Amino acid sequence: MKKIVKVLVCCLCMCSVFSLSLPVFAIDKVPPISVKINENYILMDTKPVLMEKTVYVPLRFVANALNAEVIWDGDNRKITINDDEKCIEMTLDSKIVLVNGEQYELQSPPPVIDNRTMVPIRFITENMNCKVEWKQATYTVEVVREDIAVPATSIFKRSYTDEDLNLLAKIVTVEANYIGFDAKLAVANVVVNRKESSRFPNTIKDVIYDKGYCVQFPPAHKKSFAEKVPSTDSIIAAKMALEGVNNIDKCLFFNNVPFKSKKNDFYKKIDTEYFYY
Repeated sequence: MKKIVKVLVCCLCMCSVFSLSLPVFAIDKVPPISVKINENYILMDTKPVLMEKTVYVPLRFVANALNAEVIWDGDNRKITINDDEKCIEMTLDSKIVLVNGEQYELQSPPPVIDNRTMVPIRFITENMNCKVEWKQATYTVEVVREDIAVPATSIFKRSYTDEDLNLLAKIVTVEANYIGFDAKLAVANVVVNRKESSRFPNTIKDVIYDKGYCVQFPPAHKKSFAEKVPSTDSIIAAKMALEGVNNIDKCLFFNNVPFKSKKNDFYKKIDTEYFYY
């Protein structure tokens, strides 16, 4: 009997060690990219993607926002974009594009993602007489064409502002700059979770500067915080969190050492940080 008990104890210990060493599965670092046309965020059903330093967007949604007509010729796998001044013709599986009959060559053929034809937004919009600018600080493509009005059906009402993104990216930078991306995303989600909780203020800014019963994020109260430039990974983590990518459930607290007073609220450890409900 004693022998059986010893075996069981050993098995339990091994299970315990194994459970503590289970890996935390990494989140794919995919920067959410926004598109603005004449200061309006554009509604899309397929997310823009960044490939080889080129942003690809679902063609029809951008064309509609620019009041252009899109014609699909299924037999020849050909796409035609028409507006008042330009006719752009492209064929799937081909790098060759015709703009008013003049031939150009793309980096690669238009990819198809989730049954949507994706096109390089800079090439398409510049050839439709638009000004285009890439904003690294917000991962946004900004398009301007003053002679058109974006239809209301094309406008996306985003739930956060660029100020929210900038502040969140800055607090992630100062709190988690030297740890892994998953921990950065988790820290960003603590702030987002607090904004949604009745226990904390209801804006990103007020959560970050909250003093409550104590100063919640001490680095935010230093003079240097206002001039802090967020790291690229912190911007991506902040934007992913603001767009709903969550790896810590509803946790509201984190620390680089265990909270003895909150051991019953412990959720998980990511990198060097402990996360709690």
